[in-house]
Amino acid sequence: MPDKPHVLAIDSGTQSVRAIVFDRAGNVVARESAPHEPYFSLQPGWSEQHPRDYWDKLRLVLRKLMARPEARPELLAACAITTQRGNVVATDAKGEPLRPSITWLDQRLTPGLPKPRGYGLVKAALDTMNRVQLVRQGRFPGKVVDLLGMLGPMSKFNWIKVNEPDIYARTAKFLTVAGWLTYKLTGRFADSAGMQAGVWPFDGRAQDWYKIELMFELMGCRRDQMAELVRPGEVLGAVTRTAAEETGLPAGLPVVASAGDKQCETLGSGCTGHGTAVLSYGTAAVIGTTARRYMLSPLMEYYTWPSAVPGAWNPEFFLFRGYWLVSWFREQFGYREEEEAHKEGLVTEEVLNRRAADIRPGSDGLVVQPYWTPTSIAPAARGAVVGWTDVHTRAHLYRAILEGIAYALRDGIPLLERDFGTKIKDIRVSGGGAKSDVAMQITADVFGLPAGRPHTVETCALGAAINAAMAAGWYRDADEAAAAMTRTERVFEPIAANVALYEELYQGVHRRLYPALKDIHRTLNKVGG
Repeated sequence: MPDKPHVLAIDSGTQSVRAIVFDRAGNVVARESAPHEPYFSLQPGWSEQHPRDYWDKLRLVLRKLMARPEARPELLAACAITTQRGNVVATDAKGEPLRPSITWLDQRLTPGLPKPRGYGLVKAALDTMNRVQLVRQGRFPGKVVDLLGMLGPMSKFNWIKVNEPDIYARTAKFLTVAGWLTYKLTGRFADSAGMQAGVWPFDGRAQDWYKIELMFELMGCRRDQMAELVRPGEVLGAVTRTAAEETGLPAGLPVVASAGDKQCETLGSGCTGHGTAVLSYGTAAVIGTTARRYMLSPLMEYYTWPSAVPGAWNPEFFLFRGYWLVSWFREQFGYREEEEAHKEGLVTEEVLNRRAADIRPGSDGLVVQPYWTPTSIAPAARGAVVGWTDVHTRAHLYRAILEGIAYALRDGIPLLERDFGTKIKDIRVSGGGAKSDVAMQITADVFGLPAGRPHTVETCALGAAINAAMAAGWYRDADEAAAAMTRTERVFEPIAANVALYEELYQGVHRRLYPALKDIHRTLNKVGG
């Protein structure tokens, strides 16, 4: 495998699937993509998608990609899969889906479930561990979040077991999207330990399925219904002759374990730890890093998932409505910019960013609290726009949204530094927002740190490609592979005057907004739902 010059990354997201061939330096050789069918909601709060669409679109994309002369199948050393996280695909013993997949956006619950025997002892032990952790952090323990109690009602396995007992009885395997695509390619029920994010019977510290049966009982599933787990960078199986005929991939091609989309973004942005954090400006915005020790937040201030780096973890501070707010603004208020963009052959965001660049840092005193969806640290929050005067325009609001997202993500830096003992020295920015110079400069100024734009927008796929390169024997480990295959296209340095201004707004306004508005938000939540 080391003599073959290319690796393939399969990136199946919420909206589309991409297949991208990379070379040894992390350059894109060729790519193809296709949109997924939109997810559907049979009831409010539900989100489902037909698993067959994942496979049909992947076959289409791979056939087109393998037909391109620069992406010849015989040049591939390995392929790896990254997908959206938290989806559940229920299959029979032959790997055939029994119902639509339940996606990560789904909010259905199963309340009123009986607690399994031994639950009280496990909960007491967990609560004690969480309180000890808070004391070590110098904080009053108080009441910790009942993490164990949340697992049963949130489990999609329990929902199927209670509401669709016939389907549950026929379910041989519960798989992630990556696990199901692995089965379709290799014929093995195998998956990466790095894909187990969300409510699965997965021990994050050990990066394996729980050893105690109570956790399976609590979530309404069995150990034999889970896939075999493999570490990122190790081989899951090989492409079968049947899959080769359907996709155009070479039979026998190694299929390599990678990780979830955000974890792959982190690795593909060049972050293997060492003081670098990655800020993902996607639909949901995240700031995280790579840590070599495990830590779980007792107050759910952040989430910790297995990393695409073997034996490491990715703590993530999460803003559910991140660059979704940019799309929301464009749809609600960006009609003039849309018309202008159409005339100039641009996308609307390019015109909006041009307008925002003409607004002074701080948006002339306009501040956005971007909690359109409440967060774990602001559970009662609603969005807020503070500081309106007659000088403000739509462009001011747009820039204030970009600044507000950066303020909210900056809240995660002291948490990551406190719990993981690493001083954040620089930031890499991925996702759609990384394309915007104004957003990049705002990030550097709000954080007071250099903000690097990766050399490719395909950081998620590149993270998976790095895992494939490791399995192909190109590099000794993730650090060496990331050093060879990732780099920054441009670094935005913080501007001292802007840093001082944003520090005043961050400390004097943003940090004080939620405590000041909390009771008002609660009243509005009663009225507005």
